[in-house]
Amino acid sequence: MLLRIARPGAGLSEQTTLIIGRIALILAILGLWQFADDRLVPDFVISSPVHVASQLAEDLERGTIWNDIAVTSEELVMGYGLGAIFGILFGLLLGLNRMARGIFEPVLSAVNAIPKVALAPLFLIAMGLGPGSKVAIAAMMVALLMFYNTLGGMLVAPRPLIDVLRVIGAGRATIVRKIMLPFLSTYIIAGMKSSVPLAIVGVIVGEFIGANAGIGFYIRQATDLFDAAGLFSGVCILVAMSLLGNWLVQLLERRLLRWQR
Repeated sequence: MLLRIARPGAGLSEQTTLIIGRIALILAILGLWQFADDRLVPDFVISSPVHVASQLAEDLERGTIWNDIAVTSEELVMGYGLGAIFGILFGLLLGLNRMARGIFEPVLSAVNAIPKVALAPLFLIAMGLGPGSKVAIAAMMVALLMFYNTLGGMLVAPRPLIDVLRVIGAGRATIVRKIMLPFLSTYIIAGMKSSVPLAIVGVIVGEFIGANAGIGFYIRQATDLFDAAGLFSGVCILVAMSLLGNWLVQLLERRLLRWQR
């Protein structure tokens, strides 16, 4: 027979194949990067994985970068948390109140159309070079995404089920707790996943423009000195922060969406 039917247990599992494929892709990218350094592209432009790893290990060992990591982490946590809370609450409020939605939604749409990075200097002028301006930038970017995700879920909620609860005398608080929040959990979790890189972008852009500490400040210093290894070291730390943030959101997802399984 030309086609063979795979037997259960034969060969590698799909998960194992997936892991092997990801590792092979990463190794291929690192190998190409190492080969291109000083052969295809000058070292001061891209450095190399070996130099980046050496630079990162040296900075971590000397302790010079730990304060930058702590500053950026604090700004990320605060900006992400505040943005998520305000975005969800405002989405719930406008989803429940048609009049308020009609008043606020055009203004929010106009604000959302503005590139958020363009507003970063305004926050820095108003709030100074301290952590507050970076927290505000990240919170604004996260809040808008969480608001639209929450509002979108509210607008497509199961109306017939809500009408049934109203008929039997359920109040608004009961409807929100029993119907809306479980239904919205999928939309909220999706927004939280998408918000992690947005929060990082907001904080790092603020640190690029004006700061005296943080990973963005570290990367800017490396750029000013044409230190490609230091620049990519900072990028590696940001990637690690993003992966950690996504992992934490996935843990929350398993807990909140347990009812779907």
